[in-house]
Amino acid sequence: MDKAVIKAKKVECIVGLFFLLPPVLGVFAFVLQLFDAGTDFSMLRDLSSNWTNDYSSEGGGGMSAAPIYLGLMALAGVYLIKDSFYALFLTDKQNEK
Repeated sequence: MDKAVIKAKKVECIVGLFFLLPPVLGVFAFVLQLFDAGTDFSMLRDLSSNWTNDYSSEGGGGMSAAPIYLGLMALAGVYLIKDSFYALFLTDKQNEK
């Protein structure tokens, strides 16, 4: 394969892996929360007040858009690494063929 194509596939795979990082961390925090881990990471305390709307002081309000964004990031990351993951493991000798 052409060296430029291999380099482009490697960059595409790295960007895809970058997009998969936040959803994987979110799933990890969710699993920790299932097992009642009392860590600050698993509780996600900052998200409750910063990412939701409270229209009244009694609670309730708008829903966070974070699950939608994390889901779209996961889909984009998987789509990017779908055909490019093999490029990370190619060596220069394999590229010459």
